[in-house]
Amino acid sequence: MSPAAASQEDQTLSMPSDTTTRVGANTQFDYEGIPAGYYDRVMREGNPIRRLWHVSKFERVLDYLPQPSDPHAESSILDIGCFAGTFLSLVPQDRFSRQLGVDILPAQIDYANRTYGTPFRSFRHVPSITHLRDIEGHFDCVTLIEVIEHLTAAEIHALFSELARLIRPGGKLVLTTPNYLSCWPLLEVILNRMSEVSYEEQHITRFTYFNMERRLCELYPSFAAEFALDLKTTTHLVTPFLAGLSYDLARNLSRMVPHTSWRMPFGNLVLMVLTRR
Repeated sequence: MSPAAASQEDQTLSMPSDTTTRVGANTQFDYEGIPAGYYDRVMREGNPIRRLWHVSKFERVLDYLPQPSDPHAESSILDIGCFAGTFLSLVPQDRFSRQLGVDILPAQIDYANRTYGTPFRSFRHVPSITHLRDIEGHFDCVTLIEVIEHLTAAEIHALFSELARLIRPGGKLVLTTPNYLSCWPLLEVILNRMSEVSYEEQHITRFTYFNMERRLCELYPSFAAEFALDLKTTTHLVTPFLAGLSYDLARNLSRMVPHTSWRMPFGNLVLMVLTRR
């Protein structure tokens, strides 16, 4: 598989009641066909380009997680679409003392609990997006790492309705999604021809850097009333592909530019940080 295969097979929550995302009347993608923990191993052991795609994505999200105001108080994070638990495995306990990941794929959740489960970090199977309602309490932060592009309009509406309930006032939502005003469409064409993964079957709802807020308001009319935008930027412009020459050099280069000052709209991933009003 090619570089962008790091996209979201390791961080996706497919929302119909079975484990298939439907795109059109005759197209399906079966996420259960991906072996348990496969993309977790890709990030840790795969070729340099694919590894850095994952690592850089997760490092950027980590950069924008809220810092606890009181290091002794309990703080909580929910990763929706956690797949094999890779992202939460990078989050230390002193950052969030309660960590929960959820996904619809039982095999991936079993792998996550066996590999990364701890007294402060657990993973839970949810059969569908509607079952998020069974999660009790509030969270200081929720992450959606390349999830929403896999969902229909109705599913995104239902998801944000649950997010408004789950995130405490003042809490953060950090999300990423492919930027279709970048090289991403070309990467998809390459992947569709050269790998076993077809993004035509996975990516249902498409966003760009410029239309994110407008599209989310269309899909969830209460979006602007319930969430305030803190930051919008893009990532993965060039550096993941430089890892083919030198992984360490490319990773160091990706960390040199703080994205609080990076306003290039054409990176391959959009990253947004939102505050629950």
